[in-house]
Amino acid sequence: MNYLYLRAFHAVASERSFTRAAQVLRVSQSTLSWQVKALEESYGVRLLDRRGRNVVPTDVGEATLALTREVFRIQDEIATVLDQSKRLQAGRLKVGADGPRHIMPVLDDFMRLHPNVVISLTTGNARKVLSDLLNYETDVAIVASPKARETQLHMVPFCTYPLVTFVSRRHPWNGRKSIGLKDFDGQRLIVREPSSMTRQLLFRALRRAKAQPAALIEIDSREASREAVALGMGVGVMSAMEFPSLDPRSVAVPIRDPSLRITEYVACLSKRRGLRTIREFFRSAAKRSEQLTND
Repeated sequence: MNYLYLRAFHAVASERSFTRAAQVLRVSQSTLSWQVKALEESYGVRLLDRRGRNVVPTDVGEATLALTREVFRIQDEIATVLDQSKRLQAGRLKVGADGPRHIMPVLDDFMRLHPNVVISLTTGNARKVLSDLLNYETDVAIVASPKARETQLHMVPFCTYPLVTFVSRRHPWNGRKSIGLKDFDGQRLIVREPSSMTRQLLFRALRRAKAQPAALIEIDSREASREAVALGMGVGVMSAMEFPSLDPRSVAVPIRDPSLRITEYVACLSKRRGLRTIREFFRSAAKRSEQLTND
């Protein structure tokens, strides 16, 4: 198979335009048109439909495009490995996290060691963070998971913390040393979306204890949840590490249940763990994890 023909098809199909593809590859449109036609004639198939100035892949073209995306992604990774084989002098690292408290110290350590690497950080719930990793939207992540079950991912435990409830200072639980799961009977719970690991752990524990909260308020933002609790709209639950201790309007109260512990993992795709930037991120995370364990 002719590499130039494949590259020409990939560019045109990706850009949906011969004009834009020619600009990307810095060749003439006539050259691209000839190369794509040669590829089609080699296999006796039609890969692209021309619709005015636009180009639309046929069904065979779409299937081929999905494969060429993987081919050129691997080509880019090979170039990255070779470029960074001796020293980590440059590059880009796309990082995902389900919260800022764990990831920021690791990024701080990493950037001190590798100041020329450009960092981009995306935050979201655990499901979104894991999805981004699996879809190559991010390179590495620190994310909560009750079990490291994703076989495509390389996951290393980073830290484990108990869940605590947090309430407004006006709430009757303020001043208590701890609460039990049955204390949630009749309480209005402020929770994150159903995919939240914290919510899933809490609800399993409440079902075991046959505890019945009065109502739920579902909020998809950590910051909005904290504000709702501070205003006395209900009680919330989060990792002890995440509790906003600087907010004077709320207090944390421990929960008497040893199963309510959440583990954060450092994660990447298993097939990408050999990339230099990813290895260095794991090294920074391991050092920070050791510090957390010793504190």
